[in-house]
Amino acid sequence: MQDELSELNRQVLATFGQPVMVFRGESLLTETRGIISRELVPVGQFDSVLQTVTVISLPADLKLQRGDDIQTADQQWIIDRKLKDDGQMVWWRLHEA
Repeated sequence: MQDELSELNRQVLATFGQPVMVFRGESLLTETRGIISRELVPVGQFDSVLQTVTVISLPADLKLQRGDDIQTADQQWIIDRKLKDDGQMVWWRLHEA
């Protein structure tokens, strides 16, 4: 079953993902495909105030950490924190560099 899920995730990234480069410090860590999206999330103790956050979905086999840089052809972000991990894909919150 894990092999089928891995293959499905590869197909999703190949179809909907865009090329991204991951840097740690000044060195290139890897080039891969990721899905970058924007979401509205509540801020503070009241749900009436919302903020836009940028999220990237990447394969779980990439060992990333807070502070790594994500670059596309026209934008650059810094990894803030891990939001979710389902064993196949990991969702990271980003902030602009």
